[in-house]
Amino acid sequence: MLLFRSVAIGLLGACFLLLATHTTHVRVEREIMQVPGPRPAPAATIIDVAPGIAADQIAPLIKLDANEHIVAVDDRPVASDVAAGTALVSTASGRRFVDLTIASLGGERRVLVLMH
Repeated sequence: MLLFRSVAIGLLGACFLLLATHTTHVRVEREIMQVPGPRPAPAATIIDVAPGIAADQIAPLIKLDANEHIVAVDDRPVASDVAAGTALVSTASGRRFVDLTIASLGGERRVLVLMH
């Protein structure tokens, strides 16, 4: 028993001695630079509107998150949500489609409203 303890304590002491005297050399060859890759394509949503729906009934069909806003109607910028609704109604009457650009903190997405 005494021999086992002596060997175990000796091995433990040798391990601590090796850890204490071990030096680590860090060498940086070159820094890794992030290369800009291709931007992901913006997500697009297509809303198909049934025949007989009036232009003023289209706005509730467009689902927006809490931080999203319509920033352009048919690539024409709009200043506010009220202006976006007005532009949507005036553009949608007599047309077959309306293209919307919706912006959020995460980026932009497109919405295509098809009317029959």
